[in-house]
Amino acid sequence: MLETDQKLNRSVERAVDVMAALARADRPVSVTDLEQDLSLSRPTLYRILYTLEKKRVVVSAGDPQRFSLGARIVELARPWLGDNPVAAISQPYLATLWNETDETVALFVVGDRNTKVCIQELQSRQALVFTRGTGIVEPLTMGSSGKSILAFTSGDTVEEILRGIGKKDDRARVERDLVAIRAEGYSLTEGEVIAGAVAMSAPVFDRTGTVQGSVALYGPETRLTGAHRTRCLDCLLTAARHISAAMGHRPAAAAE
Repeated sequence: MLETDQKLNRSVERAVDVMAALARADRPVSVTDLEQDLSLSRPTLYRILYTLEKKRVVVSAGDPQRFSLGARIVELARPWLGDNPVAAISQPYLATLWNETDETVALFVVGDRNTKVCIQELQSRQALVFTRGTGIVEPLTMGSSGKSILAFTSGDTVEEILRGIGKKDDRARVERDLVAIRAEGYSLTEGEVIAGAVAMSAPVFDRTGTVQGSVALYGPETRLTGAHRTRCLDCLLTAARHISAAMGHRPAAAAE
């Protein structure tokens, strides 16, 4: 095993830093954004980005050009995703939820550096659908699926993440959301990540009571309303409970 900093390959290290920065971003980013985030020179960034784009790890679009992670990230992550116990346990319950609701359903797990990763998504058969995409990586503070994980994460981690939110009003809003999610046991948002979309999610726990991820369901506001919304939420909560139980989780009330 290599143990000294002198044996690090700087080009590889910088490429990984670029991919991590793209994973943290909640939108495609410009070279200027990356320059400020990573303190790397513009020529170095372009060289890394074009190399990664050639290998389909990064994609670019627009004028001015903006960059995001490409589909090959999912291919590279597949061995890790396949080894994740939540993924295997959740599959039948996600399939049931999908069949019962006919909406897009997904499974998110905790990633590195306070992020969430979508490791499975079943797209709705409806004509109008919203999807996020398997392999997408986003901050835990972003959207229903992330905050339903964050609400039940250990207190020290939550405090660290909240301190990292720059704007006081944004931090207060997230804090209020987390309090409500803990009280209700689920998160429901309207238009928070995608305009016109409703997203709902519930946490899943392992046998130690540690939150491992969240089950999410999302679709257009025009369809996810009234009795259909209520039914989807009930089915979602049932799926989350079944996945947690299959992982050995026993709610405190049942354990007493």
